[in-house]
Amino acid sequence: MSKQSLLFYGGKILTMSDGTESAEAVAVKGNEIFFVGSYQECKASLQGEIKEINLKGKSLLPGFVDPHAHLMMLGMAYSWADISYPKVKSIADIIAVLREQKEKTPAGSIIRGFGLDQRNLEEKRYPTADELDEVAEDCPVQIMHVSGHNNVVNNYLLQELGVNKNVEDPVGGAIGRYENGLPNGQLFDSANDHFAKKSGVVIGSNGPNIHMPDTPENLQNLVAVGQEQCFLAGVTTINDPQVTKQEMESFQEARNNDLLKMRIVMSFLSTYLDELTQLGFRSGFGDDQLSIGSIKLYADGSLNSGTAYLSSGYLDSSRKQGYLYHEPERFKEILVKAHRQGFQTITHAQGDGAIQLVIDGVKASQEQSPRSDVRHRIEHCGLPDPAQIQDISELKMWPVPQPQHVYQFGEGVVRAVGDHGENYSPYGWFKDQNIPLVLSSDAPVAPPNPLQAIYAAVTRSTLQGNVVGAEHRISLTEALKGYTIEAAKAIHREDSIGSIEKGKLADFVVLDKNPYDTSVEEIPNIEVSETWISGEQVY
Repeated sequence: MSKQSLLFYGGKILTMSDGTESAEAVAVKGNEIFFVGSYQECKASLQGEIKEINLKGKSLLPGFVDPHAHLMMLGMAYSWADISYPKVKSIADIIAVLREQKEKTPAGSIIRGFGLDQRNLEEKRYPTADELDEVAEDCPVQIMHVSGHNNVVNNYLLQELGVNKNVEDPVGGAIGRYENGLPNGQLFDSANDHFAKKSGVVIGSNGPNIHMPDTPENLQNLVAVGQEQCFLAGVTTINDPQVTKQEMESFQEARNNDLLKMRIVMSFLSTYLDELTQLGFRSGFGDDQLSIGSIKLYADGSLNSGTAYLSSGYLDSSRKQGYLYHEPERFKEILVKAHRQGFQTITHAQGDGAIQLVIDGVKASQEQSPRSDVRHRIEHCGLPDPAQIQDISELKMWPVPQPQHVYQFGEGVVRAVGDHGENYSPYGWFKDQNIPLVLSSDAPVAPPNPLQAIYAAVTRSTLQGNVVGAEHRISLTEALKGYTIEAAKAIHREDSIGSIEKGKLADFVVLDKNPYDTSVEEIPNIEVSETWISGEQVY
């Protein structure tokens, strides 16, 4: 905690609070905002030693709040080889990048890459184990899909994992196979549990297993790298939407060693619901830095990997509708139990078939145990049916989409599902029904880059330079609030973060330009100059 009081002035201060859009100065005392107003008022409000910080024309905003970002998975992605588009454009490119990675990897150790997007490859398909054998046959090779919902491994690693022709598809997942029935190296959704069966976190049909076994030392490195990427982007708080024992222990260790600086709201995977219930936990337990926020459920797979549960089906996948992680009645049972215990729930649901499960579950929860202002969430809410928007509004649910997904994957989704794909992340429909507009990244599926997300939400532009779903554009103010105060509301933290107001925590981001004075096309190029948490500069 800073001993000096701070006085920020000399730039555009965008408060993101209703009624007071901007201010001349901000006074900070300890870890809190003490006064917001004119320079003279702020200075007069402080006593003792004051450190004046001249913004020199830059813009001060509340620290960005990302309500859906996987911190340690983000650190992991930065420590694996980058096989994302447009760096790689073909399976041959992937093999070339992994061969380079092999040269940097100790002999016999696993060779890993992150960011596979099959729809942007020239071949428009997933690689196979035989193709990854071209990287190495005498050690394991693994590549993870950009969504985290799929991995492809070589034959060496298939054998090491014990995946053979006699292993059946798990509930909520699938094992890719050649025409002769032998596994082809592709592991979808809950089939990724095979990575953890010898050592690691087994989560069953509660989600895709992104929790790769690792040493405690390297897990701390993942926290550090993920946090650094957030600070570079001005993100001061995240909701980590898939926490297991591995993440919880790692966050606590990082906190105990004074490594952890940012704020993390943890959403525990539904695997842990019964244990948390038995111990009496509920949403809100913890403090301003590390707390339990909600229970994370999975309804379906990923639109990007072709496993989300869509009634319309896919044009580019043999799995015509994707699949569900739970039978509908089992899913409802889990959600109702979490609601009754006092948890907010956040459910991954991309396709309309999966979104209906969430609507039915929330409806049943409120009928059985009415609670006010729960803010049950639908994570991604990728392709809802127009008729479902009214239910989402009436049930006061909070969709949490990612505009960067439209930017990165929008054209692939349209090709995969048809014209309905134009309604990917339908902010326009939400706006029409007064449903909150929240932005997030799903890092590392997309970089934790709020400014790129804001640009994508305002323009609906794609990586290829086209527009997907122009009717779903939102205003710059709506987008900025979606990554600050509205994001804070999505995690029930609007009383302490998300806007620059007296009594809130002194979390700020300093931008080198005012977004309102910048052309829309230049918004992604605005630079983060400084990041502050609790009145301490962390970047």
